[in-house]
Amino acid sequence: MTIWEKRRVALLLAVLLILVMPIQAEASGRGVYYRPSLTFLVERAPEDLMLHMELQHRGETVSVYLFREDRLWESYFRFYHQTAAEIPTWYGSRAEFKDAVLVAETGGREIRIPLPEEDQIKLTMNDFFLLDLADSSLRFGLPAGRAVLLFFLRLALTLGASLLVLFLCDYRWRRSWVVALIANLFCQGGLSLFVSNWVNYNPKMIAVHFMVLLAVLILQIPVFWWLLDENGSEKSVRYAFWSNLATGALNSAFLIYFPL
Repeated sequence: MTIWEKRRVALLLAVLLILVMPIQAEASGRGVYYRPSLTFLVERAPEDLMLHMELQHRGETVSVYLFREDRLWESYFRFYHQTAAEIPTWYGSRAEFKDAVLVAETGGREIRIPLPEEDQIKLTMNDFFLLDLADSSLRFGLPAGRAVLLFFLRLALTLGASLLVLFLCDYRWRRSWVVALIANLFCQGGLSLFVSNWVNYNPKMIAVHFMVLLAVLILQIPVFWWLLDENGSEKSVRYAFWSNLATGALNSAFLIYFPL
């Protein structure tokens, strides 16, 4: 690689680092305040389904409706700190959920499900319940198999995209494919884990996701520059850029449209 090529790569890395720093500052200022305290997940929820919680506060019943978000076959109903304005002293204390009732409204009927007392002691300000409308039951937490399935689905799609870009960039040596596979397995596996923990973040925190994508690109450029020498180092930088653009688009689609 010539001195001018090295300078171009160094300039690209410097620009990416400059972009990352203000995003990191913005993200750190938001914190978990924007996370919901409780999320109720419903599979194949009816379109007219609405959920609200009835909380007991100073001897009175306060109703708080939950925000709904649909993702393919799953729907998330979120209880946020900000939506409990009727309870001025509420700061996410589990004591505020004592005698709480989840109310589901659908098809002209109302289903009332008390929040299980044995689960209330587990609440940590960022919890999930799986709601089954068929038998009107609440299950604390989410099935482990669900997380494993979604993790490997995201990993397979992003790995496939990165290897397709490798093929389109005319890399044919076995060593090149092994290097790209190992590097992307590590990076895309980490990104898939990152996305799997995103379900309870405010959409404004998408800045953090952009920051992580840039960090992965910054990491992969020198790796591919040194190890993908099949057709010149400059070409490896282009592969790192287009590969991360493709996988970044997929990960963004996961955040916006896919179950997490």
